[in-house]
Order: sequence, then structure tokens, then C-alpha cells
Amino acid sequence: MRTSLASLFTTLGFVGVLLICMAATASAQGEQKIKSKDLPAAVTASFQKAYPNAKIKGTSKEVENGKTQFEVESIEGKINRDLLYAADGTCIEIEETIPVKALPKEVADALIKGFPKGKVLKAEKLTKGETVQYEMVIQSGKEKHEVVFDAKGAIMKDTKKTSKSKEGKEDSGKD
Repeated sequence: MRTSLASLFTTLGFVGVLLICMAATASAQGEQKIKSKDLPAAVTASFQKAYPNAKIKGTSKEVENGKTQFEVESIEGKINRDLLYAADGTCIEIEETIPVKALPKEVADALIKGFPKGKVLKAEKLTKGETVQYEMVIQSGKEKHEVVFDAKGAIMKDTKKTSKSKEGKEDSGKD
């Protein structure tokens, strides 16, 4: 019996170490910072054609669902823009800061209705294919909310950030 238990614990220990190694490998395959000169030529060309006056602040690559994608963080005037590209230069996703006055009427109305005393600290337009959403950080009294609206003004997600929280530690509100 003792031999069986010892064997079981040895096996469990080995499996635990294996899982830790797999997790470390998976995170290593996550987002990796790269130099802009290491972007595929198609990604660089696509970015420069679409945003000739933008300056690249940072670049990275990551593998998602077995496909390598490249992120370009840029700035153009007061607009911060993060773009996600396929290796062939196809733009997959655009996330850019926008002024509150540039929000569609439906979104602005929903914002006022949902957060009448709220102050928008940051507004972003998220475009993925044909889908457009608007993500905002809103200060409402002592609370901060990260809210995502669809293009028609419906709230897709409302995450309340507690005052003690840092990035990644949040209390969820509506989801």
C-alpha cells in the first residue's frame, strides 16, 4: 500500500511539474515585444498606407488560435491607436482613442442616461471586422466604471473598478 501511495504522489508531483512547465511555455508564447523592423513587410506596408502620419510607439507579436498576429501601438496627434494585423498585412482589429464629442448620438444618449453625473476619463472606438463598439472609463462619484457600448448605445459590459483596485483586480457589475 505504501508503495502505491508513494508511486501516486510521485506521479502527481510529475504531473504538477509538467503542468507548470506547460503554463510557462504558454505564457512565453503570449505577447512578445519585438522591434518594428521585425514586423512582416506586409504589416509595415499596410500600417504606413493606412496611417502615413502616425508614429509607431511599440510592436509585439503573439500566437492566438495557432495564428501569429502582430500588434502595432501608434500615436497620431492626440490619437493613440493599437492595431492588430495578420502576417499578410490584413488589419484584424483597431482600437483608437476618440473625443467624447465624436461618439455616435445613440452612444452619447445612452452614456448620459446610464451615467448622468459621470465624467468620461477615456473613450475608445473598437473596430473588429464590421463590428464597432465604444469602450469608456467613466468616473461616477467615487466609482470608476469600464463600460462597453455597441454602436446603437446598448451596454455590452459594465465593470466597476474599486478604488483600491489596480489593473486586473475589479469588481464586476453588469456583464
